[in-house]
Amino acid sequence: MTAGEVSLLFLVQMAFGSVLTFLVNDREALGPKYFKFSGWVLVGLYGLALTLCGDALLDADAPGAERLLAWGVAASALGMLAFSSVSGWDRPALETAVLVATAVVAGIVVAAASWARLPADASDTQASLVLAGAYGSALTLGFSTWGMILGHWYLVSQDLSIRHLGRLVAPLPWIFLAKTIVSGVAIWWMWDAFLGPGNRSTDDILARQPERIIDVVNVWARIPVGLLVPAVMAFMTKVTVRMEKTQPATGILYAMCVTVYLGDLIGKMVEGGTGVPL
Repeated sequence: MTAGEVSLLFLVQMAFGSVLTFLVNDREALGPKYFKFSGWVLVGLYGLALTLCGDALLDADAPGAERLLAWGVAASALGMLAFSSVSGWDRPALETAVLVATAVVAGIVVAAASWARLPADASDTQASLVLAGAYGSALTLGFSTWGMILGHWYLVSQDLSIRHLGRLVAPLPWIFLAKTIVSGVAIWWMWDAFLGPGNRSTDDILARQPERIIDVVNVWARIPVGLLVPAVMAFMTKVTVRMEKTQPATGILYAMCVTVYLGDLIGKMVEGGTGVPL
């Protein structure tokens, strides 16, 4: 998997997870300014994604999967642009319809981007693990990022109820634990694929293929650094929100985002090199 492919997966997963947080939020209470800002951020994310896959939009010779992915990214960008535009029109049904339609397309884009990297001989189990891992990454990226952003929003909207931040941080520990389970199952099920032909342990990899030391480091760092540590931080954030302390909670979320981004990139490096979806 190239750096461009890793970046594309990261962007579309982040964007999809972000759209899901919009569905959870109380849009009337947070107000149109928040969602116009948020929507334009996602338009930017999809714009960056298009720079990585947009060549396939009008290329008749491009593989069908790549064209589907590119058109899906373009449709998601247009959907977020429409959502940003209708926010504040006092048309909640229209706003919800646009947001739900965009979320559906964005979810399909995540699946298309993930399955496009599967080898031709991939098993159904591997495909399922890849899809579960992709959606798990989307949730961890989206909820941690927009929890942190919403925490900062309290600086400009000081009368906002703490319960809105609580909506985003409440599911975070369980999201991280669920993603940990998916990653653990993927490692267990595909351990031989990670080791590679002729290797029976990571010691064999280091002895026979020392250039793969980064794979060994990453596979052992992924779960503790990118999932378990953020899960602990998520529980800490929940407690802090219950104490109605937005600034400390936002600080914890900020540190959480660093570990989540690092862990997710580590997982994508492992997946790109070995096919194990972490």
